[in-house]
Amino acid sequence: MTPKAAFIQQLKTSFPGLESRPMEDLVSDNLISHFAVDLPAKVVEQAQRSIELIFALREKPSYIAHYQDQLNARGIKDPGNKSIMMSYDFHVDENQNLKLIEINTNAAFLVLGHQMYASKNHPLPVPDFSLAEIGASIREEMKLQGKTVRDDLKIAIIDENPSEQRLYIEFLVYQELFKSFGWNCHIEDFREVFENFDPEFIYNRHTDFFLDEERDKLLREKFLNRDVCFSPNPFEYFLLADKQRMIDWGQPGFLESHGLQGEDLALLRQTVPLAYDICPDKGPEIWANRKKLFFKPKNAFGSKQSYRGASISRRTFEEMMGQDMIAQEYVPAPEITYTTPEGPQAFKYDLRCYAYQGRLQLIIARLYQGQVTNLRTPYGGFATVLVK
Repeated sequence: MTPKAAFIQQLKTSFPGLESRPMEDLVSDNLISHFAVDLPAKVVEQAQRSIELIFALREKPSYIAHYQDQLNARGIKDPGNKSIMMSYDFHVDENQNLKLIEINTNAAFLVLGHQMYASKNHPLPVPDFSLAEIGASIREEMKLQGKTVRDDLKIAIIDENPSEQRLYIEFLVYQELFKSFGWNCHIEDFREVFENFDPEFIYNRHTDFFLDEERDKLLREKFLNRDVCFSPNPFEYFLLADKQRMIDWGQPGFLESHGLQGEDLALLRQTVPLAYDICPDKGPEIWANRKKLFFKPKNAFGSKQSYRGASISRRTFEEMMGQDMIAQEYVPAPEITYTTPEGPQAFKYDLRCYAYQGRLQLIIARLYQGQVTNLRTPYGGFATVLVK
């Protein structure tokens, strides 16, 4: 049985409500890899500790106070809750140490990743994680916002044209999972959610992270007034996932000013790569060092407008000046060679580490060829991690 067929069978077994869905069409051919990635136990431990430290930094009153003027200028208030199903994405360097690539409050594939492990009969890298924990995290989000968690919670999953999204199957799986908790769940376009439904909780997959656009006016109003519990939300995105934070964390003395010291400080210094604002006054220095850098927008997602410094043209570089871009220390993706029906092939991979607050929940790998992850590489795609 192919990985795709086994995965579809697992989804139908876990979520009988999907039986009538056109699963062959909803699960792309290169979504699930044929292979697994072996990972030393020390790397898993390092992932857990790094996530704990970064989230503890986010929780410090001094850290939030440092950004309060910027938050006020953007009109972003603390909603009280955090962010469910977010991820910390890493590369593994030549010394088997993790290097943070980005933090993603809008991460895909947590529940599907759990099902991928089951479909391959592979042990979970965090053995005590279960899908029930997703329900518990949503109840915690509601409580953090001071809301009553009713047994028949009304929850909406929102995105732009959700049925046209490449991972629409994930929304359907979440809907079935939430229904299994006894909740009333709708999948809605973000522009229509309040016309069709009156949710108490929104699982927000919409990629206007700050809800700044005119078409998000009602969403922003509902968020700021705490009419609905949004997770993830603009406050959490600003504190953790805005790529400007990685620039800040690398500034001399920044981490120390918020109480980091000793082994904890050393670990974050090792894990967080240096990053720089792309601005005209630093242009000559950044251009001279471009081969050691990777360029990407501060507030984009996926691999949009991302460039390897070694291959960037002068024209493209100059067009970046004054845009909301960062130059980040280039950390090459590790490579593994697998035997495929066409012979040995090398695949790059990164690690996606899902977490709620400071708790590591699941790790998956993404196998690919080329410059960036794309879920189009034959035999690549999402892969399980086997902890050795």
